[in-house]
Amino acid sequence: MDTSSTCIVEGNNCMRSRDDGDEKEKEEEKDESVVQEQQRPAWAPCFFSRQDKEVYYYVGQEIVIRGALDSYGGMIWPAALTLCHYLETHREELNLMDKAVLEIGAGTGLTSVVATLLGAWVTSTDLPEIVDNLRCNLNRNTRGRCRYTPQVAALSWGYDLESTYPTSVYRYDYVLATDVVYHHDFLAELLVTMKHFCRPGTTLIWANKVRFETDLNFTENFKKAFQTTLLFEDGEMKIFMATCREEELAVQDLLKEEEMEEEMQEEEEERCSTKLVVEKQNGVEHHSVNTEKGKEKENNAPEEPNVSEPERGGDEKEEKNKSGGEDETEETTVHQYKEEEKDKPDCSTTAREEDVTGQASIQTAEQQDSTPRWVSKLCNRLDRDVYHYVGQDIVIRESMDSYGAVMWPAALALCSFLDNNRQQVNLQGKEVLELGAGTGLVTIVASLLGASVTATDLPEVLDNLQSNVDRNTRGRCRHTPKVEALSWGYNLERTHPACLHRYDYVMAADVVYHHDFLAELLVTMKHFCKRGTTLIWANKVRFETDLTFTENFKKAFHTSLLFEDGEMKIFTATFRQ
Repeated sequence: MDTSSTCIVEGNNCMRSRDDGDEKEKEEEKDESVVQEQQRPAWAPCFFSRQDKEVYYYVGQEIVIRGALDSYGGMIWPAALTLCHYLETHREELNLMDKAVLEIGAGTGLTSVVATLLGAWVTSTDLPEIVDNLRCNLNRNTRGRCRYTPQVAALSWGYDLESTYPTSVYRYDYVLATDVVYHHDFLAELLVTMKHFCRPGTTLIWANKVRFETDLNFTENFKKAFQTTLLFEDGEMKIFMATCREEELAVQDLLKEEEMEEEMQEEEEERCSTKLVVEKQNGVEHHSVNTEKGKEKENNAPEEPNVSEPERGGDEKEEKNKSGGEDETEETTVHQYKEEEKDKPDCSTTAREEDVTGQASIQTAEQQDSTPRWVSKLCNRLDRDVYHYVGQDIVIRESMDSYGAVMWPAALALCSFLDNNRQQVNLQGKEVLELGAGTGLVTIVASLLGASVTATDLPEVLDNLQSNVDRNTRGRCRHTPKVEALSWGYNLERTHPACLHRYDYVMAADVVYHHDFLAELLVTMKHFCKRGTTLIWANKVRFETDLTFTENFKKAFHTSLLFEDGEMKIFTATFRQ
């Protein structure tokens, strides 16, 4: 009886402490919400609750990752899960204990966290706008748990890395990269960056899920640039291990040898010039000895002149070498340097390749399951966003591995504009088409405002899109919205003839992100924006290509600026005669 009562008391105390903790958290969230409200842009929704906390278990630890809005690097991509699982289950083949590790394009930092928990000294890098959330995730999950404190640094891929990250200073045992092949304007810079950091003694581990043809092109260039081995493959998911090519190592050794020779020559010249100054100060006359093709010429030099090394003649140089002079010392130093370089461990040895081959030959029943092997043991996805538009709570769930399955800010801007400007843009009873609907928030708001909406996107996005649309419009709207697949392109008259597909409004929010298809996007807009149609395009300017597209957009349509807040803009456009 005493024991049970004690348990009850302890349980009550535990509940009280939890309640107190919850109250403190609520107060902190309240204070944060006040600050956010003061800094909130004009287009921000009335109510916005982000719960995109993802919980993973790796290396016996619970890892809590929070994403960030408006960035490819602000969400978990599947190759990160693949590599984390591989690093955890192959600790002997890839031993990270006490190793210097660099991650490029770290994003939310999950891979860096796992590498740190495995004992590595990690430097995690990404673009400047990503590093704040990256640093928070690293600190949250490694503080007090790890041998080394991970470092966070801004790194933009490019060609001038030797000035900002000189190879003489920044050397790593491993370079990690997961799902970095996504922004197709910078694939050349990415490969240059990989080559810059992947030096002799460095192993590059690259995990990627193939999505586009450009992925395959990059993979071919990657294989040409490095000595590569396929560590893991599961459908479109692949993990490559890469090291420097032998011919590049030879070139690098040659360059290093030349640099050493130049440095030694400069030092010798400095010593000789110093001697010359001292001799002149002491009143000693200095004479040089000049020779041509090994023949000595007569001169007025003293019996034992002080001759600078660059001016020494051929025969005299041979005598100097025979007597163990400075040239022999120089050659000996270079030879020792070569031997030291040979003695350094090379990550591209046959032993490593045998380990990898042996691992690849192991087939388990787990591989035959429908669930990929790289899925974490526990993945609790709470990335549910709650918005409040048109007097309704709208619950949006994002999905992993798609640009279209993430909430981008221009969608929020457009929804806020439609909700607050109903007389200016009256959607009641109107036919509306949305291009690149993504998670479906704009479609839902337009439907709640009385429009008959057709939401379109790529086939792989439709399941999540349909789910969000059904969840938030069933029983609430006058017209049931439709969801259809639509790929931007030039043959739309055959698949979507203009005589059958006519709309009062065509809407698009943050569709200017995949820069390989901007021409197709403009053609698609022109196809659906006929006489009597109004096109509304919301966009946040991020890259120079956005500005170029905006100019082409203005040339293609009669346009006017409906709304502007910094880099956020909403345009309205009509058919140009």
